[in-house]
Amino acid sequence: MERICPNPMLWQEVFKTLSDYARFQPCTPTTPPTPLILAGWTSSNDASKRERWKATLAWAHNNGCGHLAEGVPDKDFYFSSKPTTGSVGPMGGPMYQRWDFDRKSAPSSMQIQEGMALLSDRWVEIVGAKIAVATRPLAFTGDKARRLLVYSDASLTPPWGSWSQLAEEESKRRTFTHFRAAINQAIAPHEVDHVDFTHRDPQAR
Repeated sequence: MERICPNPMLWQEVFKTLSDYARFQPCTPTTPPTPLILAGWTSSNDASKRERWKATLAWAHNNGCGHLAEGVPDKDFYFSSKPTTGSVGPMGGPMYQRWDFDRKSAPSSMQIQEGMALLSDRWVEIVGAKIAVATRPLAFTGDKARRLLVYSDASLTPPWGSWSQLAEEESKRRTFTHFRAAINQAIAPHEVDHVDFTHRDPQAR
């Protein structure tokens, strides 16, 4: 596991401390680097987060206040076993570019049917009982069936935040990554790049 940067809440606290310091001391640049939190966290990859944190540490040391940014405990730090370097999509996963998408062949209609049957039959086993009680796979969509449409119960809340947005807390965000990874492991060699949620239940009368 590699240390990337502080988790958003602690990073914001460090930024505020450094900003307060800069108000009363001549600093170059005049303010510390802006932390990648909130939308910045969601839309940036691990490499960008790590570089921004390194820039923050460098700013602090260059302006005589390195002690204000050092010593962040591991419990407040974001770690990654495989730091991401590519563009990030709206749900926090990889942003698949057209040239990547075109390389992947579309599964046959039989493979699509078999994949959906497998998901339907083993959904609880694949995603776990807590998520399965609020969801149900509906269909593969997209030009190459690389999107999965899932029914979600609007009255329940997923562990990763909401049905349309990931939480800021990294541990919660990872539950969505594990959710999608479990689906892809089950239907391999086919994969889905995106999971879309709908509150419209086609089986409801």
